[in-house]
Amino acid sequence: MHMLPQRVAKIDGRPWGFWVTYKDYLQPEKGQPVLQSFDEFISYVKKQTAEVKANGVWIVTTHPDAYSKEETDLLESLKNKSKDHGIILFVCRGSKLPGGWERF
Repeated sequence: MHMLPQRVAKIDGRPWGFWVTYKDYLQPEKGQPVLQSFDEFISYVKKQTAEVKANGVWIVTTHPDAYSKEETDLLESLKNKSKDHGIILFVCRGSKLPGGWERF
């Protein structure tokens, strides 16, 4: 996933949030999944196969100043609550790829 900031999304007329990069091993969707809440995130992850869930969710972010407080709070919520829902979560700032992944 890529966390697209609201202000960047507005420029392109796209929705902000966690954009899922579709791969063949993910459950098919009618359109591009863009997750904007913790509940949407949990729902999306829970419908994936056990194999996909075992590999965790990988989120790429950009510079922290690009995000609003609402967006920052949502990411922190994912970091803090994912473990309680059995979700392995990795987050990395794009400028720190490929070796900057943190596990939550």
